[in-house]
Amino acid sequence: MESENTIVFKVSRIYLPQYLEGEFFIYVKDGVITQITRENHTRNFIDLTDYIVAPGFVDVHIHGFEGFDVSNGGMDAVIEMSNRLPKTGVVAFLPTFVSLPFENLIGKLKEIDLGYKNFKAVPLGVHIEGAFINPKKKGAMDERFFLEGNVELAEKLIQFGNVKMFTVAPEIPNALNLIRFLNSRNIKVSIGHTEATFDEVKEAYANGADSITHLFNAMAPFNHREPSVIGASFYFDFYLQIIADTHHTSKYVLKLLKPYSNRVVLITDAIEATNLGEGIYKLGGFEVYVKDGEARLSNGTLAGSVLTMDRGFKNLIQYGNFSVEEAVKSSSLNPLKSISELSFGEIKENKLANFVCLDESYTVRKTVIKGKIV
Repeated sequence: MESENTIVFKVSRIYLPQYLEGEFFIYVKDGVITQITRENHTRNFIDLTDYIVAPGFVDVHIHGFEGFDVSNGGMDAVIEMSNRLPKTGVVAFLPTFVSLPFENLIGKLKEIDLGYKNFKAVPLGVHIEGAFINPKKKGAMDERFFLEGNVELAEKLIQFGNVKMFTVAPEIPNALNLIRFLNSRNIKVSIGHTEATFDEVKEAYANGADSITHLFNAMAPFNHREPSVIGASFYFDFYLQIIADTHHTSKYVLKLLKPYSNRVVLITDAIEATNLGEGIYKLGGFEVYVKDGEARLSNGTLAGSVLTMDRGFKNLIQYGNFSVEEAVKSSSLNPLKSISELSFGEIKENKLANFVCLDESYTVRKTVIKGKIV
């Protein structure tokens, strides 16, 4: 007999992430999976047998969504993103900052409260992309606000306890000291917006950096004599953040990534324009023009994306030839492993009941967060 606060889901096709088929019952108490069994102990269950059930999507690199941008809107934007992202299968995310004046960034970080009780998709921490990077690979960010690898400045940025990840260019002054410091504070370092050589990336990896920010984009190109950050990304055991929109990363390159699917981390790099159609929007202080599924500055530079995790998931399968299980891992478990978050990402006992319900075309139909359909 289950207790009053136990919720039971009946499923027939489930990715744990490995695939199982048959009649299963998932018991959830206080948001946590307590049992997965073939035995039916109750008549009171939520029937999900029409769907393919998989771990919910996690986006560790997202600036905005549906008119809201964390760099401009701070906590208000985080709440709105939290409310809106579940329709795309997202159960958790890292709101990601572009470059801002230092005091503005401090102000925004101060107001982001991860303890807020009414989140739907849960912000697991902040990703600061636009601080410690190379102006020669600035992408769509304002280089006036870039910083050298200053540990004292980093200490100020992490003082509120809500920063989970920094993007760092290993070649900027004092970068290795910064990487070592962040690693000592259990803050993840992703290499990006960089002209680093293979050897510079090797040193960064040895000192604790273990992800690559939007691989292939805003970095020195691969060369067979100087493999650069791209070569090092594959040579060493980095998590590989991929914007699978077929604009930032060609559909042919997605297929080349299949052998590395155990390290692929699907991201969106989405901006406020996402899900709003073509038009003129903002990213940081810049106007962004969205047309034909691309977001660009007036000079043609790609400026984030309008990708959603559910579309990226489909693209990994359709263009990358990923198996569904590989795409599931790249969209859920791998992103969480890349930030050392192990409380969910798999449908198994003692994990949070965070999952997505997909139809036969892998379109999101329902999203479950801590045992509740949201």
